[in-house]
Amino acid sequence: MEEYKLFLKKTPKDGKFQRVHAVLVVQDGRILLRYKNGEARITGGRIDASDEDLEAALRREVLEEINCEIDKIEYLGYLEVEMKKYYDEIGLDCEIVREKENWARMVARVTKILPPKADPDREGNWVYGRTLAPREIATEELAKAPKFGNNNIKILNAAYEVAREKEYFTELPNEEYEVLNVESRDEE
Repeated sequence: MEEYKLFLKKTPKDGKFQRVHAVLVVQDGRILLRYKNGEARITGGRIDASDEDLEAALRREVLEEINCEIDKIEYLGYLEVEMKKYYDEIGLDCEIVREKENWARMVARVTKILPPKADPDREGNWVYGRTLAPREIATEELAKAPKFGNNNIKILNAAYEVAREKEYFTELPNEEYEVLNVESRDEE
């Protein structure tokens, strides 16, 4: 079982992050959503040792997962994730170990949407679905995520305000919902 706590405009006490994710906005005000197992998510993943910083990790993850380029990246806060892991060494006793991770939450502007391609970190030629959604629809879609629903709404709202403040939006608002590609992968 996992527990999630969102901290906006704060950094972890130890200053360390294990993952980074971002709300991706486009210049016309829409949100670029990624779909995994049919569920809308914000894009990101594990920070690799070779990543120079959070921005480098985010750029790499966005390119790997949804084949897009980004600029204008801003830190919004972090999600503290507490995981309970169960270890059963000999088949009789079960030890419960609690581990915490800090997942950075950011906002970034999409500068280029490239053709869909498979995530190199997933087996089976897994291509995530991608949509461009107006804020209201993006909010509805992200709210459906069972683990992150309420936190997703809070981070989306914070991301949208920062994007507006930092002038990420340079085109007239677009209210069109657009499916860029559907999720696909090889049969297992």
